[in-house]
Amino acid sequence: MTTAISPSEPQQRANWFQTLPAVWVAGLVAIGYGPTLTGIVGSWFDSNADMGHGIAVPFVAAYMVWTKQTVLSRLAPAPNMWGLLLVLWGTVQFTIASAADWIFATRISFVISLAGCVMCLWGLPVLRTLAYPLGLLFMMVAPPTFLQAQLTLQLQLIASRLAEMGLDALGYSVLRDGNILEMVGERLAVAEACSGIRSLSALVFFCLTYNYLLVPKIGIRWALLAAVVPLAVLGNAGRIVATGVVGQYNRALAHGMLHETWGYITVLIAGGLLVALHVMILRGQRFFRRSRAF
Repeated sequence: MTTAISPSEPQQRANWFQTLPAVWVAGLVAIGYGPTLTGIVGSWFDSNADMGHGIAVPFVAAYMVWTKQTVLSRLAPAPNMWGLLLVLWGTVQFTIASAADWIFATRISFVISLAGCVMCLWGLPVLRTLAYPLGLLFMMVAPPTFLQAQLTLQLQLIASRLAEMGLDALGYSVLRDGNILEMVGERLAVAEACSGIRSLSALVFFCLTYNYLLVPKIGIRWALLAAVVPLAVLGNAGRIVATGVVGQYNRALAHGMLHETWGYITVLIAGGLLVALHVMILRGQRFFRRSRAF
């Protein structure tokens, strides 16, 4: 007695055997980078790392891959052993960085090795198709400590200067000493947490996601990304000005929960301004096209 096999069953078996190497590789990468991945996740919940947006990065990257499923279905798997060079690069970098206790380099090596695995299993065309979501994964890794410290210091000073100018323009008496703002009955210290580095990181991530989903033109993408820095700096300076003004009338409201809430509000406002800038650019392009037509 023979058993009839549906036409789709051989294809289903072939697809299963094609996924087996990916399952093995994914398991090996998870085991090899287990402690590193644990450290990356831990940094998302560390207030000193300013990586609150990190928890959303892998989910957004996964969604980006999902949006590419139609393109990926048209690409035949073409394993490329040159991807082993990327895997080797990631492995060597991980080994040296672990010996030197350079945490940032060990975490970055995970993304490099992951890209190499994709190239080995499915080929260069698939790697090119997934380049954007793979590159976005770098946003889930906290920057080097020395770089973050320098950037935080500069942002503190810039925010302090802008806040001094803003308060002075509003008619409030203010004296700045470094990152300290002295006002009548109020002393504002622009601490590291108020430097704006957290809002800057969140806005960069938002801009990269927004560009991928809604901005097809490369030039506009770069323009919006360049606008992130001034928007984050101005938003943080506005937060300090608002804190100073409120503190002149009710000192209790200038600190605590309201101060933290204003930080989230400034990020939302800056994100809205970024979207508004995109709309203005599009309308400007349409206007010039119409003017040329006449």
